[in-house]
Amino acid sequence: MIEIDSTHQPLVVEDLDADWLLALCEDTEVESRRVDRKKLRLALQWARMPADPEDVAKGHVETVGGDGTPAVEEWTAEPLAAALGMTAHAGLQLISDALDLAHRLPCTWARVEALEVPGWRARRIAQATSQLTVEQAAVVDAALAPRADKCGIRTIDQAIADAIDVEAQTEQEGLDRSSWNVELFHGPMTGSGRWAGTSTMVITGDTNDLTHFYDQINAEVTPGADPIEVRRAIAFGVLARKLGGGTPPRIRLYVHADLADLDDQTIGTGSVERLGPLTMGRIKDWVGHAQVTVLPVLRMDRSDSVDRHDPPPWMRELVILRDQHCVFPHCQTDARSCDLDHVIAYRDGGPTSPSNLAPLCRRHHRAKTRRRWRYRRDPDGSYFWTGPHHRQYHVTHDGTTALN
Repeated sequence: MIEIDSTHQPLVVEDLDADWLLALCEDTEVESRRVDRKKLRLALQWARMPADPEDVAKGHVETVGGDGTPAVEEWTAEPLAAALGMTAHAGLQLISDALDLAHRLPCTWARVEALEVPGWRARRIAQATSQLTVEQAAVVDAALAPRADKCGIRTIDQAIADAIDVEAQTEQEGLDRSSWNVELFHGPMTGSGRWAGTSTMVITGDTNDLTHFYDQINAEVTPGADPIEVRRAIAFGVLARKLGGGTPPRIRLYVHADLADLDDQTIGTGSVERLGPLTMGRIKDWVGHAQVTVLPVLRMDRSDSVDRHDPPPWMRELVILRDQHCVFPHCQTDARSCDLDHVIAYRDGGPTSPSNLAPLCRRHHRAKTRRRWRYRRDPDGSYFWTGPHHRQYHVTHDGTTALN
């Protein structure tokens, strides 16, 4: 096995003994801390770049860090995120963590600067304390900074608990309640692997309620050869059907398949949006146990335009199927959750036609509308974007490539 060292020269490691390998691991950890520190430094400096006075006058600023951090210019994250090859959400989080560390957690930040604490640990503290006041954050910082290189989430939680009083805790619990939610994600929540026909539900709510629901799921678990985790998931389905009173589920999944193949579940696969390829047997099972709407075949080569701003349903569906996600650099927001944007603005004579429409998530639609970013769509279906600092990006179905 060959690695590349800091001088970009090949480094042969297969003949090294254990001591050398472990020494290289330690050196790699130091290098990793330097890289993380550099990213935080760059994000902090980027956030401190002077805002456009005209934008400030119009209120085009946003607060991304916690209490006591300065506001930044709206869409500050997009150029930085594109340059780092990450999503705007990840860029916003990086800027938020850098601001919190510099302005709210200076003792922890000093240890990051000294390479005594890895950036990811410091960022975990920043995110855990983001809802605290600047005074409360200072108390947590003083308590955690000396052990920030090894503290876990329980230690962080205890430091936060020690920093706030009953009145503040009551207020915090009210804020926590505002974040309660039930979310359903089709496919994996992370980028690691693909789960065929599997979705993830995340529930954030009252501890007592969720504990009671979890106990009910466990009460439905039946003996079997599958691991207990799998049997719990099956029991959840049984409980859900009981709550539904036997009514067939109304699921909204977009399946693309040859209906003739459904006659033989032993051949071929179809495709389900957000889930990927599935066998005909699995698709047939879903179709047989749910209310189904079969849409007519859509010609993907249609190019006719309409004399109005809003596209008709067939045109919206065509653009969604064609592009599949927001076409802003590195953004992967599902196209069904996006606005359809006129690449050439409608008010400037841009037609309402498939070739002049593209899916943009709401944040990036606003960034384009405010003329911070501009783009064009080429005949091959790819997009060329130019940012406010004249950086250019090429977006295709394969991903995003920086051009300069």
